[in-house]
Formats: sequence, C-alpha cells, structure tokens
Amino acid sequence: MSLSSSVIPVVVLVAVVGSVAVAQPRTAPVRERKARQFTLRAEEPPVLLPLRVAAQEVTTVTFDAPIVPDSVDRAALAPFFSRVGVYADALVLKASVDLPSGTRPVITVRFAGPGAPSQVGFVLTTVDGEVDSQVEVFRLGRSAQDLGRELADLRARCAVTEAGLATLRAQCAFSGLGGAVLTGAVTSKGVTVTYLSEAPTRIGMDAEGPHTLYRAGSTRALATLLSNPTDGAPWVPGFARVTPRLSEGRVLPAHESPLIMREKHLEPGARAVVVVEWQVPPEATPGTRFTLELWDRNGERGVRWEQVAP
Repeated sequence: MSLSSSVIPVVVLVAVVGSVAVAQPRTAPVRERKARQFTLRAEEPPVLLPLRVAAQEVTTVTFDAPIVPDSVDRAALAPFFSRVGVYADALVLKASVDLPSGTRPVITVRFAGPGAPSQVGFVLTTVDGEVDSQVEVFRLGRSAQDLGRELADLRARCAVTEAGLATLRAQCAFSGLGGAVLTGAVTSKGVTVTYLSEAPTRIGMDAEGPHTLYRAGSTRALATLLSNPTDGAPWVPGFARVTPRLSEGRVLPAHESPLIMREKHLEPGARAVVVVEWQVPPEATPGTRFTLELWDRNGERGVRWEQVAP
C-alpha cells in the first residue's frame, strides 16, 4: 500500500467528524430582560451609553424628544441585526446573533431641532445573563413635579405588590392538606378528578395528556405535561390567563396568575408538569365555559384550551 492511499481514509474521517460537530444545535442562553433609564445632561461631556443586545431579543429605545431617523447608520448594524427600526422618537433593534467578543458597534442618534445635547451615542454589547428590553432616554430632563408623580406611582405599585405578597404569605402559612382544609380549598365533599378530552391549541409549545382537572368547591386546578420542542428557544414560565364566558355570551374579566412549576425553565426538548389554579367566579351561571391559556413570561409561547367546563 502506498503512503498516499493510507492517508486518504484519515482525511475523510476528520471531515466527517467535523461536519457532525458543526451540526450540533446550540442552546440559546436564558437572559433576564431589563428596563433602564438614562437622563442626558447638557453641562456634562458626552459619553457612550451601554446598550446590551442579544440574539433574537428585541431592544426598544424611546426618547422624550424627536430624533433624526437618518442619523442612524443602518448599514453598520446590518451584519448583526435582522431588524433596525428608526422612528420619530424610538429605535427598535432585533439582533440576529450575539455580538462576538471584542465587537462593540457604536451608533449615534441626533436629536431634531435646537438644544443640547444635540446627540446621544450608544455602544452595543452582548453580556451573559441580561439583555436590555426597554430603554428610556431623557434629553429634556424631568422636573421636580415629574419626579414626584413618578415616586407616587412607584409607591402605589409597591402597595399593590405588598398586598399581593401578604395574600401569598397567608396562603403559604396554610400549606399541605391541613391548610387546604382551613382555607376551604378542600371541603367535606372532597376532590373530583376529570380529564380534558380536547387537545389544546399549540402556540410554540406542546401539552401532552392526560390533562387532569381537579375540582374542590369553587377551586379548579389543571395539571398538564408541557413540552418544549427541540427546535424551540428556552421557555421560562410566565402566567396563566383564565377567561370565563357565560352561556348568554357575556365575557367576564380575565384572571391572571403565575404558573406553578418546579423547574425554572425548560430547555429545548425538555418536559415538565405545569399546574394552573383558578376560582369559579360567583357570577358564573350554568353553561359557563372557560378559556385557559398557559404562557411564557413574554406571553408569546404557550398553549390554549377553549370551552373548558367548570
């Protein structure tokens, strides 16, 4: 056997192994979406503001003063972004890839009309764990009255959040079967179990049966096995939306609550049991049906059941 003939199989083997390695799918990292604010000051020297972007994530930047859309260099962003939208007071970016290490594109946005500062610059980066989802840029600054209103709004939101947390704390204090009896979730009539025969509408996710519906008093709980497709992005549990529809056609206000799931997220191809709990409203009449929706934290991917009997 000649030397050249003995080398050929080795070369072919390396090429095949290399092609298999390239074909391996990469799992997109899970990043927390952040909202940030920047206030520009005319008396201070201009600095580049950091803007954290990531593959397949939408970053929206809003301005409190009109901007010049043509001032943004779209061509410089084209290699990294599938969408670059520039409007009178907003900039919308959707990255097609994570920015490579050491790559930090810079974009400049000019403001329309007189005044200072005349422009603002951003340096784009990709970091682990976080991505900017909503960024507000204030050129004109905010008055003491504006800050006072914002503080009052934050205090009101905190009060509502604290009230919700107090309810959750009370529920946690009465956990287990004994707690269910004390709270009235389980009565002497017991718990009945049925199964949803209808398959849900799939919106980027799959739900595998059996879909088990528990009934105890006015409390309902649905348990299903949620599956993330192998070609999907990581799925982070969000909320359930339950909409009562009365027999005469009237629709009652929808109720939203967090999904109950042990796992923090589902990687592509993973499965987990998800539970949604709700109360049958007092206004419900015979023939009332519910629409059940299970969504991720962005309300984009999930499953939906229509015409669920209470």
